[in-house]
Amino acid sequence: MMSEFRPPRRLQVFAFDPSTARSFADSDARTVTITLPYELDPQELGKPFYGPRGKYVEVVDYDPASGAFYAPVNLNDDAVLFNDGLTPSPENPQFHQQMVYAVSMNTIAAFEEALGRVIQWAPTEVSENGETRYDFTRRLRIYPHALREANAYYNPDKKALLFGYFTAGPDSTSAPSGTTVFTCLSHDIIVHETVHAILDGLHPTFAEDSNPDMRALHEAFADIIALFQLFSFPSVLEGQIAKTRGDLSRQNLLGELAQEFGKAVGRGCALRDFLGGYNEHGVWVAQDPDPTKLRDADGPHARGAILVAAAFRAFLTIYKTRVGDLFRIASGGSGVLRDGTIDPDLKRRLAAEAAQCARRVMRICIRAMDYMPPVNVTFGDYLRAIVTADRDLFPEDTQGYRAAFIEAFASWGILPANLPTISEPALRWPTLAVAEADRQAMRGISEDMAWLDKIHSNLGLMLSQPRKMLSHLASPMIVDGKERRARYRRAVEQAEEESEHVGLLIHENLTRFNDASTTMTVRKTGPASTLKLDVNLLEVDDSRDREIGYHASAYYQRLLWLLMNSASSPRFAQLTGLTFSREAPATVRRSKITDLPSIHVAALRIARRQGQGGQPEREYVIEVIQSRRGYLDPERQAHEDARPPASEDADRSCDFLFRAGTTFLVDARSFRIRRLIRSAHPVDDPAGLAIARTYVDGTDAQAANAFHSGRSSRAAAFADLHHPPHIKDGFR
Repeated sequence: MMSEFRPPRRLQVFAFDPSTARSFADSDARTVTITLPYELDPQELGKPFYGPRGKYVEVVDYDPASGAFYAPVNLNDDAVLFNDGLTPSPENPQFHQQMVYAVSMNTIAAFEEALGRVIQWAPTEVSENGETRYDFTRRLRIYPHALREANAYYNPDKKALLFGYFTAGPDSTSAPSGTTVFTCLSHDIIVHETVHAILDGLHPTFAEDSNPDMRALHEAFADIIALFQLFSFPSVLEGQIAKTRGDLSRQNLLGELAQEFGKAVGRGCALRDFLGGYNEHGVWVAQDPDPTKLRDADGPHARGAILVAAAFRAFLTIYKTRVGDLFRIASGGSGVLRDGTIDPDLKRRLAAEAAQCARRVMRICIRAMDYMPPVNVTFGDYLRAIVTADRDLFPEDTQGYRAAFIEAFASWGILPANLPTISEPALRWPTLAVAEADRQAMRGISEDMAWLDKIHSNLGLMLSQPRKMLSHLASPMIVDGKERRARYRRAVEQAEEESEHVGLLIHENLTRFNDASTTMTVRKTGPASTLKLDVNLLEVDDSRDREIGYHASAYYQRLLWLLMNSASSPRFAQLTGLTFSREAPATVRRSKITDLPSIHVAALRIARRQGQGGQPEREYVIEVIQSRRGYLDPERQAHEDARPPASEDADRSCDFLFRAGTTFLVDARSFRIRRLIRSAHPVDDPAGLAIARTYVDGTDAQAANAFHSGRSSRAAAFADLHHPPHIKDGFR
């Protein structure tokens, strides 16, 4: 039975905070209508309905402070559909539900367009029979009224966005004192928190506080997307372009984040203003780049604000270049507009150019997240990722996007360490051939790369014929000892179970009908042949069910783990920055199967993108991580390093975890590794460990790493960034 065609859904939202909507001067920027796929589940008769619920998110409007549920909005109601949703209203909780759903889904769509795949939330941890496993997370929950406080944050344990509300105080310069301010009505805050959740699914280890840039990057990236998401609406841009006469570097609402929130808590301005600020005389002045500020900036918000300022400066440079001809045409060649109101046609053209530029810049910033080391990243790594990702997709940078990013980041002092020159070629992550040439030059040797052919052949077989590869890996030929062989066989069985799960999910999707009884029959009695697929599962269209993509990726992660444990090469380890040496320090985490340094295959996913001239490009992104126990006392470190190695399930405490890893970019046609993106120091490098020790020892909290049991929980890692006592430093 064919499903009924549904046109896209259109929903109205506040473009800026409601305080801006109340201003007559900003009446043209009050609302915007977002177009989304028609993807919500219908309301089921006889079952509780809490709010909009679809493929990615579900809105649950429970207010713990009041102990009550607010009446849910049914966005599938004909009247709601006909009117493009409910009319924006600060007083209506049902509109609040509409607002968080629409803005979060629009943010998800932006990421899927840039990354070329469906997004996945971080997996849900499940404990059974003393063992911990991770399951697919289908939906992110959104609570519009979860907190009665001036706060909002992403909770990774609950897989939820929690939005607060509070009463404006006597120092409020936006909402009248005594009125209620809802963070769920801020477009910027919703995008910001949704990005935290998306990035946690993409890179769970980026919440670790292992260097000064880690959590700052999380905050800054969320702000960058919130900023450019607003710039992507031409209708919102037009009013601000009219006010600034096309000069977006002047004061305007688009360069601010969470206007009402910042003013309502007494700051007198938005929480973060990336263009400038008010001086002691109350006069707004533009912010000039200062390459020394990053050196002195302390804390995730202060450092993150600099990264946002650099990204915004790159956008302004690109925008001014793109619209220069329009100014010259409109001014008779001088480039200086005459006094008076800007021409309406020019206003529309400038808005269209700015919106197109913003969307491209936002996609560049998002795509770069596939080009990052898997752990211990820095702002310099992010610049290299931006340049490399854009170069791979658009070799001809005719409009100077990459040059603008390099200039803007350098002007704020954001540069990678230990690069001899700052240029586009130098900033690109190395290709496999360049990395191998560098390795040989450092060692004073000359070898051909024929040994890599076997590695690429194994990668190709694993990706294209996973069951055949699994059969090759099924026999624990390299494993000694009865207990270790049993563990290896269990790892093979887990890969087999994951394979069958994927096959069943694909079979169900191909044979699903509206008749529930038919679906249940398929679930119980699906043909065995459908459970033993020997095709490239990452190439299967997973757009109808994200669960297929999740389990296909998990299956390949298990296969790659088996492959790398059975065929590790010393030369490959040296090339990739990984270590498989028995001589590695005892604090490097060991495998309980091989007793060699263990690896964690953190990700194996596909990216489908459109490059220059609409050319489709596909590649696999593989992330591998290694860990090491770190101690603040160097003598204790030396003692632990010299002890007999212990397997990864041994209970040995430590002060912090030092992680290192590599991201492999693999061509989807040839199955050859294109680029290597390595963390700055291998896991067995004493220099990298010393840098991590110095940072951890200098932080306020003894437990700077949110993933180590001795430190704060993952939920606290985000809640701490958004804690009310530090409101003056920015929205947390």
